[in-house]
Amino acid sequence: MSTWFYQVSQKEWPPQRYRLEIWEGERWAWSVSRKVTGGRTPEAGDTVAFFQAPSGGNDPGFYGWGVILEWFRDGEKMYFRPVAPSDHLKMDPWWDKEAQALADGIRGGMKQGTLWHVPEKLVVKLREGVARWMSSRRSRS
Repeated sequence: MSTWFYQVSQKEWPPQRYRLEIWEGERWAWSVSRKVTGGRTPEAGDTVAFFQAPSGGNDPGFYGWGVILEWFRDGEKMYFRPVAPSDHLKMDPWWDKEAQALADGIRGGMKQGTLWHVPEKLVVKLREGVARWMSSRRSRS
């Protein structure tokens, strides 16, 4: 199983539209253009983290998780289903210095793109970061 990082452009898919349209449990299909996969191919059952890039808007951060349902290599299309805590994250995206450093680490020198394979050592940081963000938000309620 692999984890993927899908970068959303705030100019092309603004946070308001993402919040309105993407809901946990629904099936979606998005195209994938520029990929940094390290020779890997997404597969059904892999996870994907959705990230709104800082450029082109004022609400960057990690917006949710999903499970890849299908990958169509010929059409470069990914079918996925958003899962918890996506509905919460889209309202309160994880964005702090740690999230920014993690996104930069995943993207490496290529900040413009759509899909990156997340190295295992960064998958742990991603999961821990989301859990910490969610926990800190719950304790403030």
